Amino acid sequence: MTSGVTRAAQVGVAAIDNHPIVLKGIGAALAEATPDLVLLAVADSVDDLLAGPGAGAAVVLLDLGMPREGTVEDDIQRLVDHGMVVLIFTSEERPAPVRRAIAAGASGLLLKIDPVESIAESILGALSGELVCSGALAHALLTDDDLMVRLSPRQVEILRSISEGLPYKSVAKSMHISESTVREHLNRAVATYRQRGLDPGNSHGLVTMARGEGHLPE
Repeated sequence: MTSGVTRAAQVGVAAIDNHPIVLKGIGAALAEATPDLVLLAVADSVDDLLAGPGAGAAVVLLDLGMPREGTVEDDIQRLVDHGMVVLIFTSEERPAPVRRAIAAGASGLLLKIDPVESIAESILGALSGELVCSGALAHALLTDDDLMVRLSPRQVEILRSISEGLPYKSVAKSMHISESTVREHLNRAVATYRQRGLDPGNSHGLVTMARGEGHLPE
């Protein structure tokens, strides 16, 4: 005799993170909070994930800060192309990296500090096509324009070179532009910060502010 109640199919979740012990604990907590979610695999790269049981996951939790050969954006694109919903699962609290990840195709931001119940609810919401956040801070990191200044890709590229110790002349040569153009991009970046009531002072101050917002790596 069979029951008239049909149990919903479990949703396979996988993770790409270099702290598997932590994630296995999260997996157990997710299963307890929401039995329909099951952690299938934890891998340290997209290649490893797609080569194992994680390839069957509907949702992938992707850490931003772990070492990788390519870019986060590349990882997201590969997973999305594989038909997976990608959620950023991270301790990162700088707005620029998480917004780049969303622009690349991630479906939401889950912070590791947030309650498991909120994380589980967000995973289920993402499966319904929602852009999800696991809490107030995650939501602010994605939506609050006061948390960061918008810099152009060119400005970020110049600041990255300066942060590596290159003088303006070398930056200009490497980018095939004039030194005066380099200075103009920096002046515009300074003006953008000053419009927010912030004064970087000089190029080194610009680098510090850009790094603090996540435009540059720490």
